[in-house]
Amino acid sequence: MSLLILFVLISYLFVCSFTYLYLKKLRYLISYHLGMNLAMTSSGVMGIAVGTLLGYAFPSHYSLITIVATLLAMVIGAIFGALVDYQTLLTGVSSGLMAGIMGPMIGVVADLTLVTFCSLLVYAMFGLMCFSIRS
Repeated sequence: MSLLILFVLISYLFVCSFTYLYLKKLRYLISYHLGMNLAMTSSGVMGIAVGTLLGYAFPSHYSLITIVATLLAMVIGAIFGALVDYQTLLTGVSSGLMAGIMGPMIGVVADLTLVTFCSLLVYAMFGLMCFSIRS
């Protein structure tokens, strides 16, 4: 079970890093509004998904999982927000803070269906983020 969770977490980070590299090449096309949406979406989805996955797998380590999910989501929000400006960076950090705190709450009471849904949501949202640059 823990090997599967590790695989899913690594796949989250690969999707996140490939999306960031793609967006970094096209950052001159990103407006302020799109940048805020990108920062909030990336940090929000990763905070909820990582928190839900870890909360589901290790419910007895709730405090540590909340700290890890919150810090990870805040860092991801800051990285994606830094593509545009400081205001977008701050928006990504604050969105990551909220999602990182909420994710483990959902994960402790979740079942496998909700964890699967959150995982699919990560892939769909990061795909949508890459697609949103072109449209």
